Amino acid sequence: MVRRDAAFFVNGRNQKLRTVEYLPDQETRPKAIVFFHHGYGEHISRYEKVHTRLAEAGIAVYGYDHHGHGESDPKAAGERALVHDFNHLVDDSVAFAWDRRRRHPPNIPCISAGQSMGGLIATHLVLRDQDGWAGLILCSAAIDVEWTFVLRLQAPIGGLLANLLPRAQIVPAVPLEYISNDPEVVQHFAQDPLNFVGDLRARTANEILKGFRDIQKKEKLLRLPILAIHGTADKITSYTAVKRLLANAASTDTALKEFPGGYHELLQGPEKEEAFVTLRDWILRHSREPDAKL
Repeated sequence: MVRRDAAFFVNGRNQKLRTVEYLPDQETRPKAIVFFHHGYGEHISRYEKVHTRLAEAGIAVYGYDHHGHGESDPKAAGERALVHDFNHLVDDSVAFAWDRRRRHPPNIPCISAGQSMGGLIATHLVLRDQDGWAGLILCSAAIDVEWTFVLRLQAPIGGLLANLLPRAQIVPAVPLEYISNDPEVVQHFAQDPLNFVGDLRARTANEILKGFRDIQKKEKLLRLPILAIHGTADKITSYTAVKRLLANAASTDTALKEFPGGYHELLQGPEKEEAFVTLRDWILRHSREPDAKL
């Protein structure tokens, strides 16, 4: 029986972040621990079914709502989905992983995982100290975006806009219909009151862009096992950038699960069963890795 719990974690900026955990039954020692990061504009509980099934397979899962997302602080309207500094997202992830990891024996493999922007955060997390991790999972990861004409025009003045109009929603988001080719998944996302829907804030977009650029400089340093799943029709994040990362990484253990015609929300859409099995089986195979210490 899976043990579920929700609580709050206070980050280094004194913000309360809503946390979740899905653990195997009390008598079962986890085969692996997964720290899962949700994407931009959404919240961690959207993945409850995925995380519950992973826990049923003996895998402990921890996650939280990023600051300004879901049920985490800050909650003022102008602060929602506002990222002042991309490093804040990574700092929170490091602190949360350290805190939760101490609850388990030190030799249980730990895996950093994420969906969309969460994949970018998960990558930055392991790059802080790869010795503490047994693997990295990228689900439709935002390692970069597909650059539209408007984005190319805005990018050179992104820093100026971020400083002058940090909260302004002036960076165009990809239309919601590109989330999934299942209309019900799109509708559910649009109607979820905990989601932030609409164009990106100028500051947030510029900080995510900094995160992209930093990964491009460091992806050759990645030496962990890496699994990436991505849809070939994903118009929200760049499939090309994910393939570039896998090609450039120093890791000798990389796997790419391609979903022909798949959109962005592979874990929620028509591909969800195959995507879940791919994740679960890869984690279980890598749960036999040597000691992983944080």
